[in-house]
Amino acid sequence: MERKTNWFIEPLNAFTNEVIAKELAKTADVTENVQLKISDGSFHSVFQVPAYSTIAKFKAGSAKFNLKFKVYCSSSKNAQVRLWKF
Repeated sequence: MERKTNWFIEPLNAFTNEVIAKELAKTADVTENVQLKISDGSFHSVFQVPAYSTIAKFKAGSAKFNLKFKVYCSSSKNAQVRLWKF
């Protein structure tokens, strides 16, 4: 059975939050923030994104547009969510 990875992006400032929300709205992807519990027990306000390719687009523009964010992932529905390090 193929494993599906779930991806989440956490904006670290208001500007990044606005950019991410607008970009996700353009593609009809999820545009609501959700509270996500990660493996250390803390909660984070994140957007769930459909695929790593979406994360890669934000990463590619992060230096040029001064975007600040963290990325989290989990490998299955019940797996712990962990910080993704580039």
